[in-house]
Amino acid sequence: MSERILNLPNAISILRLAAVPLVAWLILQQRWEPACWLFLAAAVSDGIDGLLARWLNQMTQLGAALDSVADKALGVVALVLLTQAGAIPLWVTLAILLRDSIIVLGALSYRGMAGHLEIHPTWLGKTHVFAEFVLLVLVLADLARVLDIDAWLNPLFVGVFIIAVVSGVQYVWIWGAKARRERAGES
Repeated sequence: MSERILNLPNAISILRLAAVPLVAWLILQQRWEPACWLFLAAAVSDGIDGLLARWLNQMTQLGAALDSVADKALGVVALVLLTQAGAIPLWVTLAILLRDSIIVLGALSYRGMAGHLEIHPTWLGKTHVFAEFVLLVLVLADLARVLDIDAWLNPLFVGVFIIAVVSGVQYVWIWGAKARRERAGES
């Protein structure tokens, strides 16, 4: 990775992180339409900064960390506040938060055991993040009356729940196997 940390992809990640408190405030004020558009712009910027980092060969460790923190902050804040507002069922939110917590705790445990950690998101993990962000955008769009998707909300909730559970199990399976191999290598 190049170590020039002041670059366009990192600036986009910083802007996405800076948007989190504004998204939160807009949701708390029930200003659904601006919340929807700002969340959508922030979510789209996630793909843009990653593409730019690769195309411009400006990938940095700071950028990878900023991208992850900004994504999690944006997703968790919107998820929790929309659940609090009654727009997303608690069971969906708990599945997503439990998945994320298990992954973080597992990664920290693995790093403590192995002394190193290289995270490579799986296809299913990326699908989960995409599905979660699509759900959040669609819920905000429905609240803003930009779209009328009331009939589709329950299937969306179930789909995101299933993807969260399955991708969480996949990460436990993959990292459990890595931990067993690390332990076997120490013997």
